[in-house]
Amino acid sequence: MRKISVRLTDQHYEMLEALVAIGEYASVSEAIRDAIRKLIAEKAELVEKHAKMKPFV
Repeated sequence: MRKISVRLTDQHYEMLEALVAIGEYASVSEAIRDAIRKLIAEKAELVEKHAKMKPFV
């Protein structure tokens, strides 16, 4: 697993912390990973079409 650094607005980070506080996610990192998985699933067909890559999902 790679480690990356991401800058977020205070508002975005506070929303992620709120999701953790209500038990939706175990951590802010897990919430971000879930968002990335959803983005990749949503855009996978587009990427595959243009990059002729194997399916991500």
